[in-house]
Amino acid sequence: MSTSMGNASMSHGATQSQGHEPTIIRRPLARCPKCGSGRLEPIVDFDQEGVRFLCGSCDRCWHVELGYVQRVRPGTCHGCPQRDQCMQVYARDQARD
Repeated sequence: MSTSMGNASMSHGATQSQGHEPTIIRRPLARCPKCGSGRLEPIVDFDQEGVRFLCGSCDRCWHVELGYVQRVRPGTCHGCPQRDQCMQVYARDQARD
């Protein structure tokens, strides 16, 4: 699942720059694309050198890059304490599709 974020980085906390001032992006993903919850926790993946966002409401994990949101396969999340729960939700979602 891949969802375009459009101009989401400019809403909720980002400020428009004046002149050559850099724009601050506080949160690239404000809501879970699946359940709409705002309970997203950043999870740092040192092996992949990136950040993923785990939804505290539905246990789905998301990766944000270049304006797109993509569901993370839990099998790639080595060392995450939520991995077993995420794998159950991912398997259930795949069975429905």
